[in-house]
Amino acid sequence: MGKHSKPEDITEIPEPRLVELRRESHTAKGPFVDPSAIAQCERVLDRRGETWATAVLGRDISRRSVAVPHRPYLNAGEEHTLIAADQEEDLLAIAHLDPDLR
Repeated sequence: MGKHSKPEDITEIPEPRLVELRRESHTAKGPFVDPSAIAQCERVLDRRGETWATAVLGRDISRRSVAVPHRPYLNAGEEHTLIAADQEEDLLAIAHLDPDLR
């Protein structure tokens, strides 16, 4: 995300909702890594890209994972934020197509 880019330039999710998603995921994180959540997060990153993930997380994710160098390093719970934001983006896209679904 560029120095002057705003999340709304990259994602349809409004900033207040992004803050909620980050907070919910932070409080929902468990003491152990969930392998299925990591796998789902990898699919989200492949589909949406790291620029989108940067906008959703609200931070620079250029630091690489030591275990998987082609992936960004994520803080605990951020995989859940990306999964929830991906689902939210899909719902917003559907709502644009059919306003009656809101």
